[in-house]
Amino acid sequence: MKTLYKYLPIFAILSLVACGDDSSSNGSDGNGSSESEDPAEVFDIQKPDQKAYACHLAAMDIHDTIPAHDMVCTFKYDKLDGYIYMQGTPTSCEGFMQALPVIENPKIELYVNGEKAKVTKPAYDWGGNHHVDEISFEYDGKKFAYNHSSIGFGWRPCQEMDCMKVYSANGKLIADGCGEDRTLPIVCNVVDKDGKFGTFEDKFKVCEGDERLLKDETSSDE
Repeated sequence: MKTLYKYLPIFAILSLVACGDDSSSNGSDGNGSSESEDPAEVFDIQKPDQKAYACHLAAMDIHDTIPAHDMVCTFKYDKLDGYIYMQGTPTSCEGFMQALPVIENPKIELYVNGEKAKVTKPAYDWGGNHHVDEISFEYDGKKFAYNHSSIGFGWRPCQEMDCMKVYSANGKLIADGCGEDRTLPIVCNVVDKDGKFGTFEDKFKVCEGDERLLKDETSSDE
């Protein structure tokens, strides 16, 4: 017994060394999440001017240089949580009073639950002169479409895309998060000329001229 007691302190030290810190060495939190959740570090953000397009609209004698329309947005649905980065490089242009980009093949990257994931059928619609734009892509057997839940005077949004709709693979609407209750909120930031973008604090507001505000004003006058 005396011999056993003699070596007990050594056994204790070896046990502590073997156990060590229970966190993994790759920066994971144990749930598949990366230590870095900063989109600026997750994605290789380009400067939009690097992919500018020279637009010429002969009918209106418009000659303009249109930079890429790159965006970084949050992504959150069910147990999925992360960000998307879209490189919206113009492939042509259109417009009547101004030059608008046509972006046929945007590059969309998805970072979800701590790792990069592949998406298919990436698409971006500028949304005409009023810029009611939409990002969409397919992932995990579903289509995700970013849109606007509030439109103001003249059918114009007052902020970037703020909500998401989810469709099945055959196009059936599964969840409409763009109603008045905005059940699937997202935050989108446009990448500026220096390759920077804003925070992801949700500052959503109902736009002035939104039908729901007009209804409230009508009801209060009665």
